[in-house]
Amino acid sequence: MATVSRSNLCPVCGYDLGFAPWESEISSQEICPCCGIQYGLDDAAGGDLTKRASIYNKWRKKWQDNGMPWSGIGVPRPDPWNPSEQVERIVENQ
Repeated sequence: MATVSRSNLCPVCGYDLGFAPWESEISSQEICPCCGIQYGLDDAAGGDLTKRASIYNKWRKKWQDNGMPWSGIGVPRPDPWNPSEQVERIVENQ
């Protein structure tokens, strides 16, 4: 199994994006195909990392409350895929 870089994980759902959502204060402007957050738009917090973390926590709760659906249109869901295990990648280290 390939090692997953924490810097490439979606801070909301733990999906391995293959890129960093943020590099310093520059967002990728990409959308997570798993939970649907767009970096630099949905998590814009004026550089306030505490506020950004709060946005991620709220987004994660909403995504989980909705049954953790795959959001990628045109991006196939990984097989196998276990969103609960995926979230543990980020939640356990908060």
